[in-house]
Amino acid sequence: MVDAAATSGQAVYELDPLLVLALILIAGLAGGGVAKRLHVPSVTGNILAGAAMGATLFQGSEATHALQPLSVFAMGLIAVAAGGHFSYRRVHNALRRIVSIAFLESLLSFSAVYVAVRAVGLPWPAALLLAALSMESAPASTMAVIREARARGPYVKTLLGVVSLDTSVCIVLFAFARTVVAEHFVSGGAQISAAAVSGTMAYQLAGSALIGIAIGYLVELLARRTLFPQFSLVFLAILLAVGLSGSVRLSPLLTCLALGAYLGNSTEPGERQLRALEPVELLLFTLFFTLAGANIHFDMLAEAGAYCLVYFAARLTGKGVGAMLGGLLSGASRRIWTHIPLGLMPQAGVVIGLVVILEGDARIPEEMSTLIGTIALAAVALNEIIGPVVTRFALGRVKEAGLDRPRLMEFLQEEYIITGLEAEDKWDALRKLTEFFLRTHRLDTEDTASLYETVAERERSSPTGVGHGAAIPHGRIDHGPGVQGVMGILKHGVDFGSPDGEPVRLVVLIVTPREHERLHLEVLASLSRMIMDDTIRTRLLSAIDPNDAWEVIEITEAPTYNYFLEDEDDEEQPGQKSV
Repeated sequence: MVDAAATSGQAVYELDPLLVLALILIAGLAGGGVAKRLHVPSVTGNILAGAAMGATLFQGSEATHALQPLSVFAMGLIAVAAGGHFSYRRVHNALRRIVSIAFLESLLSFSAVYVAVRAVGLPWPAALLLAALSMESAPASTMAVIREARARGPYVKTLLGVVSLDTSVCIVLFAFARTVVAEHFVSGGAQISAAAVSGTMAYQLAGSALIGIAIGYLVELLARRTLFPQFSLVFLAILLAVGLSGSVRLSPLLTCLALGAYLGNSTEPGERQLRALEPVELLLFTLFFTLAGANIHFDMLAEAGAYCLVYFAARLTGKGVGAMLGGLLSGASRRIWTHIPLGLMPQAGVVIGLVVILEGDARIPEEMSTLIGTIALAAVALNEIIGPVVTRFALGRVKEAGLDRPRLMEFLQEEYIITGLEAEDKWDALRKLTEFFLRTHRLDTEDTASLYETVAERERSSPTGVGHGAAIPHGRIDHGPGVQGVMGILKHGVDFGSPDGEPVRLVVLIVTPREHERLHLEVLASLSRMIMDDTIRTRLLSAIDPNDAWEVIEITEAPTYNYFLEDEDDEEQPGQKSV
């Protein structure tokens, strides 16, 4: 099909959308594969492959626009996954540093970009919109790199929490900035009505949250009754959230964030829905990033010129300085606050979506929205080519790459450790640790009611103090995924009936399903070896917070008690065992 543009001398053709879809996926997967062989994140390969196709095969074609609904669905999935990282059960111990880092790096990024682009001559409406866009850090790129690197740990948890919060704040403030700028131009430069702007923002926030929570509640209800296969249920939920939001002029991304946050804090069947689309995530993310690359033309770098470079440098500086300050003020460990800026460089999907929304807003002059889009998308090109590589480097530097594998003591994650615990006696300590366990784990109702009794019964029959100021009480539940537990570091020692008579300050409560008795015995033996190590025990007792304690447990120099379990993707390494 040839349109009017052909009369200008440019050959314009249209390909079948399904053929375009196949070509994009083939190019994206091939680009990702080549990137991995070069030890570069596959996201970078996806984007470069898309950019190459956009500059050649799809140049002058509108065929990629037919795939926009799939791209919007992928953005909805990204937002749901980002919202799921707001699970209080997972981040309660890290909440202070996540909020502190996200607040300061977003604030300084916004301020640095606004001041910098104003200094080079951009008008305040353009500066305001660019400053709002600068706060976003790409959740999809970050999650893709983390999964590819099989990374896990406090740095990863902090990075995902900060990126998710960045995305939420960016979406909200961009909606606010767009409303302010639109009111400015509609009124012909007259004074902006604060009431109108506030009303629009309240509608966006309240409406999106209400729809997201309502859909989340429905998903959780149906998941508990197993009326639908998991894949179908969450797929329909995202479609409904995106479609319904668009129909009532709400932000689909805010609605999907609310949906993900609700599921992440709901019951176990509801939270399980967040993982239901993992089998197709590779294809969806490959499509999304390759399409994003096809819409990024490198001639934008020359066209945007100094504006793009100023925006890029100001954003990088604001995020870097803000993240380090936030980490320092929150008491984060050195390896987190010194490396967190490296993980905040990527910026892609949400910004691309917001630029598309901006360009479709008839209230804002076309020349301004085009200028902002050119600057933002040119910066995205730089951030997405360099950013994933830098993030992968950071994961290696903090030594969390390759840790997302079954490990004997993996049940003692940071969120399952409590420091500075006060207890009157061992029964008070056991009760508080049991309550902490119930707040941070998913259990059946019957197990919840009886857990403390099984712990207390075991303690009455045989005291669990093992000496050297430590105790390993344990309880039983009927069913569960494996050995679970929590660690408590007491402020003052209490009597646990230890053989050496020493008061106990280090207590590890382990909870085992009856079908995992063999693993239970192996965990007990490994815990005993860990506690008998004078260096490790001393460092645990002096830990200043849960993150500090977790880093002691996860140190790579101690494979004898916290080895990786047998993994089908890896050959068994010296010092590892299988169960």
